[in-house]
Amino acid sequence: MTFKNKWKHLLVAALMVTGAVTLMNTKAEAATITVQAGQTLSELAKANGTTVAAVKYTNNLQSDVVVAGQQLNMPFPYKVTAGDTISYLAKRYNTTVADIKKINHLDREKLIAGEVITIPTGKNAELHPVVKAIEVSPTPAKGAEQAVKPAVQTSSARAAIPAQAPVRQTPVVAPVRQPATPTVAGQEYSASFNVAATAYGPGNIMWQWGGQTKMGTQIREGVIAVDPNLIPLGSKVWVTGYDSPLLPAGGFVATAEDTGGAIKGNRIDIYIDANRTQLLQFGKQNIKVYVLK
Repeated sequence: MTFKNKWKHLLVAALMVTGAVTLMNTKAEAATITVQAGQTLSELAKANGTTVAAVKYTNNLQSDVVVAGQQLNMPFPYKVTAGDTISYLAKRYNTTVADIKKINHLDREKLIAGEVITIPTGKNAELHPVVKAIEVSPTPAKGAEQAVKPAVQTSSARAAIPAQAPVRQTPVVAPVRQPATPTVAGQEYSASFNVAATAYGPGNIMWQWGGQTKMGTQIREGVIAVDPNLIPLGSKVWVTGYDSPLLPAGGFVATAEDTGGAIKGNRIDIYIDANRTQLLQFGKQNIKVYVLK
């Protein structure tokens, strides 16, 4: 191989090595961002409403140093709503129960409605570090300067080279977080109401209709009477906020299948398979219902 050919091979190798390689995460969530030149971890944490410690934990970072092009999953504050569970949030935001508990220093299994916790979103995602480009400056052999002479560019050759269009800088837009669909007890709902609730069952006047609901179904536990103008008949409803040993603790799913002469507006009647004395003890309670999707 001639010295001239050796020099050409050196140049080709140098150009190949100087290519930048970036490993992208194919499972990036909406909360995944790309670090831009000059950005710091503290700036990114502040811009996304979180802390440096939370970002480092979410991304398994050992230091505060980040580099341009690096992919980061950004944790975010989340206000707990009634019915939210740690396992539900972990599954929804691609993380784990253990990570949510650890980042929030939780030693309990239940969440409290209204509290704000940090979600280490995407902690299960397989983010990979950016591989930095390696620049190699070839060192020509002794005497190569004389062997390789720069070509003299003629005016016609210069005219043949098209001018490069200016590179447009694309502004970096922060990811927009979509509001989470409201849920209760792990189920999505479309509306919620504060209502006054009473109970009915065997021995009530409803038995004059043969134990049938307004929809023609057999009366049974899990059925409630509603005002169809407020809650459409056939709706599945999460009922909660009551105080009675006759009903499931915490809440239950009921079906709006019945109506009543006194059930108007924000009023419901809950069917309970109990005697008249027990039904009277239930009294009239202010509770909350959620119309499930």
